Amino acid sequence: MGILNFLKPKPSVERLTKNLVTYIYKSVETDKGVRVEDALCVIATIVAERCIQVANEFSIDEHDFEPGSVVFSDKMNEILVGSIVVEDWNHLPPNSIFARIKRKIDSHFEETSFPELIKIVENYVANVNTLAWGTIHLNIPEENKPLILPLQAGYETRAYVDENINTESNEKMLRVIINALCRILIETKNVISPTIALTLTFEMINGMSKTATMTHKKWQVLEPEIVKK
Repeated sequence: MGILNFLKPKPSVERLTKNLVTYIYKSVETDKGVRVEDALCVIATIVAERCIQVANEFSIDEHDFEPGSVVFSDKMNEILVGSIVVEDWNHLPPNSIFARIKRKIDSHFEETSFPELIKIVENYVANVNTLAWGTIHLNIPEENKPLILPLQAGYETRAYVDENINTESNEKMLRVIINALCRILIETKNVISPTIALTLTFEMINGMSKTATMTHKKWQVLEPEIVKK
């Protein structure tokens, strides 16, 4: 059985991407359908968690931080936007997460739809001490804010990602997840304002990548209270 599994062809990046997109839509679907803002919240949080994994400064599964607490990191800033925050999206380091996402969706969105890079950072820093637990301050209209708690979404989707996006490296896994994010942004661009969708996405990635993830141990303690809400 082990030999057969070894010889079995691994799913392509395209297949893994499609599977993840389908999973995201199903995970947020209600009897009213799929709310785009919730789908973007979940996939952006997954991107953030896997950026934390690539940074390798602490484990997303077990750590000593209080889940939901702020974890500032120069390395994370470099992964997201480079060592220096620039004003022009086209001046981002090509291998940075934000640049990789923008390249994949550039032909589908107007340049004016992208939020100002400086404002993403400034908005996060200005509101970091006023956040409700497990959430990120988003500079979008109240009616467009996700109804899902991102900290919880990250924890509840982690097992699926670990088990089904089983690539040979964390970086390749992140590539699949970025592909899925971009596909969802493109597929839903006519449902909500592109400016709102992109602001939600990039602010969520920035904020959740600097947030201590939910651990299994802490979830066992907090789940009864969260479910009550």
